[in-house]
Amino acid sequence: MTRFTIRLSACPPVAVVPPPTHPVSRIFPDLPFAADIRPGAGFASFTRLRNQTLDVTHSEGEVRQMFRVNRTIERTAVLIAATALTACGSNGSDLGGGPDPSALSAARSQPSGDGQSRTAGQDLANPLRIVVLRGAAPVAGAVVTWSATGTGASMTPNVETTGPDGISTSTWHLGSEVGTQRAQAAVAGAEGSPVPFTATATSPGGGPAPVEIQLRSDGGNNRFEPANVTIPVGTIVTWNWVGGIHNVMPTGNPAFTGSGNPVSAPHTFSQAFSTPGTYLYYCVVHGSPSGGMRGTIVVQ
Repeated sequence: MTRFTIRLSACPPVAVVPPPTHPVSRIFPDLPFAADIRPGAGFASFTRLRNQTLDVTHSEGEVRQMFRVNRTIERTAVLIAATALTACGSNGSDLGGGPDPSALSAARSQPSGDGQSRTAGQDLANPLRIVVLRGAAPVAGAVVTWSATGTGASMTPNVETTGPDGISTSTWHLGSEVGTQRAQAAVAGAEGSPVPFTATATSPGGGPAPVEIQLRSDGGNNRFEPANVTIPVGTIVTWNWVGGIHNVMPTGNPAFTGSGNPVSAPHTFSQAFSTPGTYLYYCVVHGSPSGGMRGTIVVQ
């Protein structure tokens, strides 16, 4: 029996196959073992099921332990320190946990403003938005540097500090080039930084008339209105949240950038359609790809 002592700062939820004597659902990433966890004893005993290399890697970089078992069946015991169990929110009977309370992270915050469309050289309709966290708690006063690529592109403000909710926002003025443009939000030392964003810049003149689709919940009838539209190539479609909590989730192929997580009205989301095809979408709250609140856009 080989014994390892491993210091953990987070315990990601990973499914394993435990024996009937003690069902456990979260141990280590990609662990090819059956597991026996003894409550209160502070250790986990694993029986290897097949000859295979195991690479245990924790995202914080604090533990990188690799070992190879060359025999077909071998029994390995892993001794977990009490501090590790505490960090994972456990007393020895459970290895569940959450984020490292000391880790700084940055990510998009819904509605993030990602995936919008607008005429080149104009401001996007909705600001870009990120959240900065330490562990699971919002960080106030974090310095966020916003930047955008492309001729004439800019972010306002280009440097901002997060509020008490950990949120930072900035308005993106698109560059003069037609097509996909990119922006980012950078937070020094934060995991996930820089946070990327994309937008579609359309031609400033001669394009087809824009189309609006409303997201409604009045009368207890959750729907896109109109649900089915046919448009020429280059049309900008704007979804307008009139009431309720909804989102625009593409499905099938071809696809387009959706609106993200469900949000409450009022809200808008725009997308330019530059490639012919039939585009399907739905609301994850009130529909599915096959029924309920869904819509179709035919681009000709």
